[in-house]
Formats: sequence, C-alpha cells, structure tokens
Amino acid sequence: MPAKILVADDDLTLQRLITNTLKLERHEVIVASDGRQALDLIHSEQPDLVILDVMMPVLNGFDVCAELRKDPETAILPVIMLSGLGQVQEKIIGLRAGADEYLTKPIDPRELLTRVEMLLARHALLRKSAAVKSGRVLSLIGAKGGVGVTTLAVNLAAKLAGNGNQVILLEFRPDYGTVALHFNLKPTISLAALRPLEPVAITDQVVNRLLNETSVGVKVLCGPQKADEFGAFNAGLAGALLARLITQCDYVVVDLPPAVDEATETILKSSDQVLVVLEPEATSVAAAVQRVNQIIAYSSAITIRLIAVNRQGAMLLSLREIEHRLDRPLLDVFPPAIDAMGVAVQFGMPVVVSQPNHVYAERIGDLLKQLQESKATTLHR
Repeated sequence: MPAKILVADDDLTLQRLITNTLKLERHEVIVASDGRQALDLIHSEQPDLVILDVMMPVLNGFDVCAELRKDPETAILPVIMLSGLGQVQEKIIGLRAGADEYLTKPIDPRELLTRVEMLLARHALLRKSAAVKSGRVLSLIGAKGGVGVTTLAVNLAAKLAGNGNQVILLEFRPDYGTVALHFNLKPTISLAALRPLEPVAITDQVVNRLLNETSVGVKVLCGPQKADEFGAFNAGLAGALLARLITQCDYVVVDLPPAVDEATETILKSSDQVLVVLEPEATSVAAAVQRVNQIIAYSSAITIRLIAVNRQGAMLLSLREIEHRLDRPLLDVFPPAIDAMGVAVQFGMPVVVSQPNHVYAERIGDLLKQLQESKATTLHR
C-alpha cells in the first residue's frame, strides 16, 4: 500500500533519485535537507517511514535517529540510514542509534524499494497491535528519596487492576528495586536484562519475558535485583520500552527514581500524568518545589499533581503552609499507615487488597477518582 515517506538528504541529486523511485510506487514523499528540518517534519507530518542520510547539516542522521528513539511516539518508526561510509564501525553506530536498516551509497533503487516494503509491512503489524491498546502512563517520582513512592505506586497499580483494568507496573530504577518484595515475587530476570540491547531489539516477546504475574492482577517489570545489575539506562531504550508497554495494557504505572537522567526525562515527557510525592516537612517541600521546576523545564505541557505522604504521623507543616511554599495545591495528603504497610509487605499483598477498609486504601480509591474523573490542570511556572 502507498505510504508517506520522509527523505532527509542534503544531496539534491540523490534526494531526487530516491523521491522519483518512491513516487513510481505511488508513495507520498516529503523531503528535508537537514536534520533539524527532518525532526520537525517527522513530528508535524507523521510519516510511515524515514530515510536518513548520515552526513547532514545541523543534525546528522545518527543524532536524528537517536532523538526519534527517545520518544515513544516515534520509538518504533521505521528508519533506513544511508551513507557513503562503508566501514563496519559506521554501520554499528547507525544501528546503535536505532536504525532498522543501513544502506551504503551508491544506492540500488531495487534494493531500497525492497527494504522499504519489508519495513512498511512490519510496521503495519506493529501499528495494528498498538491500535488494540493505548495505555495511559501514570508516573510517580519523589521530591527526594524515601518519601513512599514505591508503596504508593504498588497500591495505585493494585487498585487500578482491582477496578478491572489491565495494568503494568514498571519499576524503572537503575539500582535495587523493592517492588518484588511488595508482591512476594522472586524474579529471575529484571529490567537490567534490557541494558545491553539496542532500542530496536525491544520487541513484545522480549518485554513479555520480563513481566511477572501477581496474585492481584498487576503485571510487574521489576528493577535490578542484584548489585552487579545496577546501572543507568539510555533514553532510547526507555522510549522503546514504554512504546511497547502501552500497547499491552490500559495503564502503565511507573515507579521512577528521585535522581533524574535522560532516560527518566524521556518517561516523564511521555507520561499522561506525573505524581510528585513529598512529605509534609520543610526539606521535602523545598525539594518538591525544585522537582516541579525541573519537570516543567523539560516540558511545560507535562501534567503534574502533588501528593503528600504523612509517614511520621504529625504534620510538621500545615496544609496551608505547604501549599503556600509550593505555590500550588496538593491533590491529597495520605495518612500514616506504618503497621498496615509492614503487614502488607510481610505477606506480599498491597494494603488496598489485604485491608480494603483501611483509611490508606480508601484514600487510594479517592485519589484514582480524582486522577480519572477530574480534568488535570497543567502547572506552569
């Protein structure tokens, strides 16, 4: 079937050759002469496939491809990379950047068309799969470490699953993940298994092998479980993983680390809502102010909601004082539930399931109603 294809090459002769070759097969062709223009057109025109020259002004093909793989919206967009560089190392760089195919100039039109047809057919299957599900991404991040983010993420995911949703809980952390303890899981494979892979290698089959079933209906992708698995993830991998997960469920709940890197930034920018979790005390509130500023700096379109978890039992700051310092409202304040949490972890059963009448469980239900029924307000500086 005819497709919309973007051709990015500053060589006008080659640009015309490729364009005419594709048009003979009735494809619609969009052209760009530099990497920045290519990125802009990809986001505005939403082509079905991209053909990138490596050596272009402003941004080269490697950089353009890497940017595409960071964004879940374009993480699986087919990319063919063209170059006059025939060395193996250059091809490796192109594939590591996320290219699906790498062709060396001079281009054989027949080979190009064959590669185009194969990639379009594969991508059509992926889009058909993605159309079945388009899960919403709910990310949780602490104003600083140790404010109860994981516990909140576990109970939100369990409550969503209890309401009849298909839910995946992604523990996207570079070091030890404790989600497994909350569900009494003993995973033999974790998120760390993805680190050596290229973004294009993140397939549904790969992701499914990492998912752990729980007794409450939540599927869990656990963070690293051993010290030798610790390490950062790249942004392209984060984008490709999230792009896969949202096709498999109604909600992806992401437990994020308090230290933000490019991979975490990618997930934040791809989230439908971001919950910033803090404690009702001065240092945590001050950290929350800066965390919100940091997230807004990534994109002012990110929807941010603020939640306080009162784990100490006494409000060291009043609700009014907290909101004054934050210069924005709190969505909710969760009461202390130390004993209930201890029992929940001991038996591997979240509070919303094991103690549904507990005040903490009831507040989880109220929170979900606010997230699902209320129009989220985007927070600006």
